[in-house]
This record gives sequence, C-alpha cells and structure tokens, in this order.
Amino acid sequence: MADKETVIGSDTRISGEVRGEEDLVVRGRIDGKIQLTQTLTVEKGATVQADLDVGHLVVLGAVVGTIVASESVKLMSTARVVGDLASPRLTMEAGAAYRGRVDMGDIAAARAAASSRAVQRPAVSEKPAIRPAPPRMATLAKAIVATKASAPVAPAAARSTVTPSASVPAPASPPAFPRVAGAMGAMTPAWAKKKIRRR
Repeated sequence: MADKETVIGSDTRISGEVRGEEDLVVRGRIDGKIQLTQTLTVEKGATVQADLDVGHLVVLGAVVGTIVASESVKLMSTARVVGDLASPRLTMEAGAAYRGRVDMGDIAAARAAASSRAVQRPAVSEKPAIRPAPPRMATLAKAIVATKASAPVAPAAARSTVTPSASVPAPASPPAFPRVAGAMGAMTPAWAKKKIRRR
C-alpha cells in the first residue's frame, strides 16, 4: 500500500483516463481507462467500467472490462466482475461472481494484447446522428418559379384561337319583340279592341 490514497466519492462519476502513482479507492463510478502502479480498490456499490492496468486490485463492487494486475487480484464475496483477467495471483471468496478468461502466465504479453485491443476498438461517438434538414419552402418556391420562367411562352400572335366546329351550332340570339306604340298594344285581344273602337 502506498502512503497516499485518493478516494472517489459515491456521488462522483468520472469519464476518461485515470493515471496515478498512489492507491485509488472508488466509491462512485469510473468509465474509461485506469492505469495505476499501486492498488485499486472498488468498494461495495461502486461501478468501474474500464480497462484496468494496476499493481493490485481489490473488488467489492462491480467491474466490467479487461483487467491486468501485475501483482494480485482479490475478489471479495460481493464482487461482480465481467472481462478477461491476467494476474500472477488470483483470490476469489465464496459468493463472488466472475465471467471471463483468466491468464496467470506472462503478464507483459497480456498487457500488450490488451493495449492492442484498445487501439483496434473503434471510437464511440456520443453525438447523435445528424439527419439532413428537410428542404425549405422558400427553396421549393424558387425552384417552381425558375421552372415556370424557363418554360417557352408562345407570342400572342402565334397563339392558336379555338373556333367552334361546324357540327356544333352557335347559340341562338334571343328573339326580338316588336315595339308597341301603346301600352296595351300587343297584349290586348282582338275582341277588346273592337269594344274600345265602338265606344
């Protein structure tokens, strides 16, 4: 154990790469990569989702990622670990859960393999995919106006006039009524005219 110790609180979350020369105690959450020469302790309730390259590792919480420990790894009864592990010494208490491969051979080769996998891993962008913006109404209006302007327009003299066909009769004009001098002219019956003359 180193003389100095750094503690990451339970309400603290770190995303990125963590490097150090002293002990690190995680009670919150770390996402990314951790590289320490001393001891990393993941407390109960803490979560570490990162590739680890440490001297000693003590896990009471949850760890997801590739683990390379140059000295030892100790998984306590409450530990939950997923990922490949490389260390010369591994201690696992009853109740601890682990899923992955264990390599207790050449640690330098395991470290090189872990770093090469990290390089080949594609970078994950947190930005959402940007969709192309829909065309604006002004742009559509301009395109319609440009299309109408480019269409050829025939001069007035060249425009054809539509004449009615011979088979279609022209509409008849209304009948002309003869003008009557008197108000009772055409409307008065013949027998009434005779009576008027007799008087």
